[in-house]
Amino acid sequence: AARPLQANAPGPLVACAGAYDGVAAAPHLSVAAAATAAACGASIVMHCGTTLGPKNGVTQADVLAALGGPERPDRSQSERMLEGCGVTLVYTPAVLPGWERLAHIRDEVGVRGPLHAAERLLAYFGARRFVVGFTHSPYSGRLLGALQRLGAERAAAVRGIEGSDVLRPGRPVAIDFSGPLALPEDFGQRVEPEGGAEASAEMTRAVLSGQENGAMARAVAISAATRLYVAGLVSVPRHGIAEAQAALAD
Repeated sequence: AARPLQANAPGPLVACAGAYDGVAAAPHLSVAAAATAAACGASIVMHCGTTLGPKNGVTQADVLAALGGPERPDRSQSERMLEGCGVTLVYTPAVLPGWERLAHIRDEVGVRGPLHAAERLLAYFGARRFVVGFTHSPYSGRLLGALQRLGAERAAAVRGIEGSDVLRPGRPVAIDFSGPLALPEDFGQRVEPEGGAEASAEMTRAVLSGQENGAMARAVAISAATRLYVAGLVSVPRHGIAEAQAALAD
């Protein structure tokens, strides 16, 4: 039912999404990971909706707005962003009729249902490569199996921070169609709790400017590397980490 989106992506396109109820306790670093991957040649489409319960966490749209961008981009804005810089955000209610009606029902029900997983699989701009977040282990196989049946070329399910598409730096977990990806573990590295849109935007600026070189930057680099691997720009994720770190240092 989604209205088609059209744009000339400058690089191989990867659709990225985590739980639509956002990130509450930690900074949301998905925008930072997307920008870093784009700096390395990938094109990234993020998508989210309005704030959802029961978590009512920060979404990528909240972070983009705190950075000075559109909080609820319309279709044309999403198209222009992708063509202009290789990164875009699709605000799902703007292109998928009926989404807000379903979101209202979900808020009333209060518990997770099938749509919490299915919305992560939206293939905006005709994407056939995906990075999707999950929280509970059984969902990784179900998400990847669904993507295969939907015709995905490549995909990775990541056990992200609060179900997001941003990996934990201390013990990153990502799985593709072949099995677990080899990602370097850095025990002791963890993203400290500091939630909110403004804190997320501030940390995004710090990481992308090279001012933050700790766990936050590590989480962004590993997450960007996963996007580069799914995009087919690196043969193994560790090569993507090196490219991401070089981009952040430049």
